[in-house]
Amino acid sequence: MKDILTFFFLIPFAVYSQSTTFDFHAPQNIKKFADYLFCQGDYLRAVEEYESIKNISLNDTIDFKIILCYSEIGLYQMSNLSEVRLSNSVFKNEAECLSLKNRFKESLNSFYQLSEIQFPTFSGDDPVTLNYFNKLISASYLLGSNEVISKEEIINPFDDSEKKTVSSFYDMKTNPSYKSPTLAGVFSAVIPGSGKMYVGEWGDGITALLATGLLAFLAYDNFRANHKTRAWIFTGLGAFFYSGNIYGSIAAAQIFNARVNFEFKEGIKLFLEQENYFLPQYDFCN
Repeated sequence: MKDILTFFFLIPFAVYSQSTTFDFHAPQNIKKFADYLFCQGDYLRAVEEYESIKNISLNDTIDFKIILCYSEIGLYQMSNLSEVRLSNSVFKNEAECLSLKNRFKESLNSFYQLSEIQFPTFSGDDPVTLNYFNKLISASYLLGSNEVISKEEIINPFDDSEKKTVSSFYDMKTNPSYKSPTLAGVFSAVIPGSGKMYVGEWGDGITALLATGLLAFLAYDNFRANHKTRAWIFTGLGAFFYSGNIYGSIAAAQIFNARVNFEFKEGIKLFLEQENYFLPQYDFCN
């Protein structure tokens, strides 16, 4: 009797459960899940979900999100291949700009040299896309090219809020704050340690000056006292420190210059990241 009552008690729940079954594989539900992943920044899983429904739910927004996802996870070639599907969509110009950004990030330093060969024109000659292209050309010049270009030509594509920063980068590129390795070596040859001071390493410079001066004095004092063995030992040590201080000053200037180059390029890359490579922030999550 108890089993029969239990059976009749569970029937309504079984019927209700059957009537409210959720289809996880329905395209509209996959899209909702993909949209959630996209807005959470999980672009890898989001693009997998979008790709699974792209042939079922034809949608320009989905196609554009696909190329955004590929770009965000660094699969630039996949992003550019997917961009072809947007050639006749409302996102056509945005897709072209994103494609340029992808190519720029693929070959950061050579984009400027490759530009005339790979990207001579744009379909439709959209002025926004052309201006965006010129911004990337200017950025690639700052990062890699040694060709001399006027400041006006470099900063011209940028907005007024960006021009001051780009102008300062141009000045740093054309007039870098390098230190001369030759001059550093000459300084240290004349006054030990002064080459290190010249490149800003005051602690090492003062140490080199004191150490070399002390050894020179000990050598002189022992020669004067006729302690020739100790005198020659201090002379040898002094000569070693003296030549090492010259070599160290030259190396310090070279390291200083390498640091200037590194900080300059990293500064430009940080600027590009902060500006989202001059692309708009697409508001798909509100």
